[in-house]
Amino acid sequence: MAKALEQWLETRPDHFHLFHDLEGFHQIRGGGLDPLSLGTSNIDHLVLTGDTWLIIDAKGCGAGTLGLDPKGKGVLVKADGTVVPQRWLDDGRAYSRGGVIYRLTDAMRGRTAWIVPDSTLLHPTVENAACSKRGGVVLPMRAIVDGYFDRYFSPSQSPAGASHIAKLSAHLSTRHQRA
Repeated sequence: MAKALEQWLETRPDHFHLFHDLEGFHQIRGGGLDPLSLGTSNIDHLVLTGDTWLIIDAKGCGAGTLGLDPKGKGVLVKADGTVVPQRWLDDGRAYSRGGVIYRLTDAMRGRTAWIVPDSTLLHPTVENAACSKRGGVVLPMRAIVDGYFDRYFSPSQSPAGASHIAKLSAHLSTRHQRA
């Protein structure tokens, strides 16, 4: 996922800041809103510019068809008919993850996307999943390098602000802290 994001961003003439594995979101303040905590939730990847952000949540659900069952719950149906629950599709916390970034970027708006392997087919019902009810999108990995997200970023983005980079860098997991 990280390589695909880097490859996409290298094709753009503007400047983006890319974060991997952000965590430790406890009592996050900002944007004129009440503090927000995410518990142990993390953010897999975050693309930041001076104007907007994009949260990317990588999902390794595997080959099959991803969608909702008759009860509206997320499932992956494998080629052999095996049904594997996909609880992340039922998760409404994406709005809270976005809320944390909104607070840390002084009320900057952005989007959330869940990226699945290219071998995962998307059933139309996936658009009705709880995870995407407030504007998120579920896409195959190829959408990144194919430039799908270019539509969300103007052709010439301003660089991310130093204060936003510092606030977000404070939440890098210990695996990604700079020495």
